[in-house]
Amino acid sequence: MDELAGVLTFADLQVAARIVAPIFLHETFLNFLFWLRITGIIVSALMLLLIVIVKFKLRQLRKPKAAKLGVSGKEKWSFLNEFKIKSTFKKISDYINFENILYWKLALAEIDSYFNNALNEVGFKGDTMADRLAKISKIYLANVDEIMNTHNQVNEILNDNNYLLTKEETEKLIEVYRQGIEELKKL
Repeated sequence: MDELAGVLTFADLQVAARIVAPIFLHETFLNFLFWLRITGIIVSALMLLLIVIVKFKLRQLRKPKAAKLGVSGKEKWSFLNEFKIKSTFKKISDYINFENILYWKLALAEIDSYFNNALNEVGFKGDTMADRLAKISKIYLANVDEIMNTHNQVNEILNDNNYLLTKEETEKLIEVYRQGIEELKKL
């Protein structure tokens, strides 16, 4: 019997339960448990919603994107989009209107770079613009020889700091590129 002296009896447990139970059955504790459950449900719902949104966004990223078309039927940010062409030639025209050789050279650099980007976009392959122009057939670009000569001349002008460029010469060189861009639009 001495062995059982330190063990709680069932009666002792009942007394302990009566003392402790009111704390756990108290209304504030029950309210706390209720709001804890509600908060858990809300957090679980938000986590589930977040998982669904992330899966949806990942699925959208994996889909091929449709090209956004502009007024001309070309991709919105295409170099051959009518708006992009007009804005580029407006910028070039502004450069030409400055009575300064440096601005004229800037206009030539701008149109040369623009034409190079347009060739890339159309899909002509080559490491440089000269390589791309050398591979183009006159079927695709009727004035390809004239553009090649113009490109070489523009490179000489841009690399020679002492070249005395005139406004008329600048306009003539830009017109060759303009004709080429008009033909590229047809492709």
